[in-house]
Amino acid sequence: MSDDNIKPSALVISADSSVVEALVGNNTTDQKFNARESVGEVITSPELLDNNGIIIFDIDSAGGGVEAAIDQAIKLKQADPTQVLIMVGEKEPLSEILKSNIQPLVYRAFNKPISPNQIFLAFKSGYALNAELVAKQAAGEDIMTVGPAENKASIDSLAAARKTNPAIYAGIGVVVLGIIAFLFLGGDDAPAPVVANNTQEQVIAPVDDTVSTVSITNELNQQAANALLDGRYISPKGDNALEYYDQVLAIDPYDPVAYEGRKTVAESLRTTYQQHVANGDFDQALKTVEALRAIEPLNLENDTLTDKLSESITAHVKDIQANGSAEDIAKTTAVLERLGDGQGGASSAAAALKAEQVLIGKIDAALENDNLTPPAKGNAYSLVSEALKANKISKSNSEPRVKALSASLLEKANTAFDEENAEDTSKYTALVKRLNVDRKGLNELTTKIKARQAKVAAALAAQTSADEATEAAVPEEVKPEPPKIIPAKIISREPPRYPSRALKNGVEGWVQVRFHIDTSGKPSNIEVVESEPEQTFDDAAVKSVKKWRFSPARNQSTGEAVPSTLVSTKVQFRLN
Repeated sequence: MSDDNIKPSALVISADSSVVEALVGNNTTDQKFNARESVGEVITSPELLDNNGIIIFDIDSAGGGVEAAIDQAIKLKQADPTQVLIMVGEKEPLSEILKSNIQPLVYRAFNKPISPNQIFLAFKSGYALNAELVAKQAAGEDIMTVGPAENKASIDSLAAARKTNPAIYAGIGVVVLGIIAFLFLGGDDAPAPVVANNTQEQVIAPVDDTVSTVSITNELNQQAANALLDGRYISPKGDNALEYYDQVLAIDPYDPVAYEGRKTVAESLRTTYQQHVANGDFDQALKTVEALRAIEPLNLENDTLTDKLSESITAHVKDIQANGSAEDIAKTTAVLERLGDGQGGASSAAAALKAEQVLIGKIDAALENDNLTPPAKGNAYSLVSEALKANKISKSNSEPRVKALSASLLEKANTAFDEENAEDTSKYTALVKRLNVDRKGLNELTTKIKARQAKVAAALAAQTSADEATEAAVPEEVKPEPPKIIPAKIISREPPRYPSRALKNGVEGWVQVRFHIDTSGKPSNIEVVESEPEQTFDDAAVKSVKKWRFSPARNQSTGEAVPSTLVSTKVQFRLN
């Protein structure tokens, strides 16, 4: 008997080694199989049926034709009525058996040469039926009675009838091929098969006529073939290849064309799955896998497809973030939202893509409002820098915004240069340099800055030479004595603010600056001469020196405040 805590095994009864090898050798699951050559071995070893759910009975192993196969099938069901019986054999003998009074005992029948996949397809529902019978038997229900509601018979009475009157076959529920049996589809009220076409649905009534049955199945198989050619594998509902083939099998459970057709549908769906994944249509890919599970419930490759779907989603999202257009991102976000929690990682990936769209909106707003640099809250430079470091924005979305930001900063740097605002010129130039997208514009500005510096230096040198020449031309006896200047003295020194990034990274350094001290004691014309590391502490040093205060230089004779000569000092940045 079956044990709910352990997956039931399957028993193969066949003297044909090719049948056993086809089933056991082609098993790609963890399904356990037992094999015996005859029913007699099973009847004398009833322990084989312990925790066994399905019996695959090769009627050729009966050794006595159709009549012997029927008798042995009854013995198997008498030994354990919870067993789900699947028969394999040649088409004509199988047809005779299924027209006999034991047809309700047979769950499925398959032609030789057998296809393992066809039989494995029946396992999932077969085990469900086995579990149902076990539960009913445990509840005290009589599962020895089988057959349609209007003509039930017990398994024992079928066995007794065969001993007394073989002709009774015609009188005990002969079920023709067009009618769905009690154990075949698991219900007394199963509907008649429906054939769908492009214009209407017509109900096909059960028939007794073999020619009519063949005509119906041929028509359905043709409809299915047309659907395959049109790519209607599993949709639309009522007009697709899979439904047509299922209708054929409901009429003729061992129709080889229908089984091969289902296999073709599965192969086509696998190709379609790959196309859906390549196109980023992950919701359609998931539906395709679910359809494959329904067709091939024991095929482990379906589990592999499901696992790889999560990996494909992750890889696709990374690619979209790095190279995708706004349209690509919007499409992928919509697909992932449709998947929702139905596929691992889809919801979080959709959230990440939506977050990127929000971030892009903030950057665009900052650019439009000319909110470009720190310390302003929500400035474009900070938003772009943080997004790039955390990989929160795709390349296609970041590049145009970085270029727009760089162009705006370069314009501000040139404006500050024209206004002779050295501090702002230095600040904006440093940011443009870090963005590193407009080297031509940066080089042109740097050239102008250096030219101005050279011009100022030349003017100072010329002035010095002129002063020296004037001094030399004055006769020594009449040369006025230069006034004595009391040097400027520091009153207060504002300590520099340590840049947060340097502090976080433990970076130390220094900045050499030079400046003049005006008559009010304030530094003026502050310039960075040299720094280490370059650009890291420049802004902080300039801002600090700008706040220093001095007692201005004075003429010793008159006490009048005078501008000081050029002062040079080094601002140190050290961690305690």
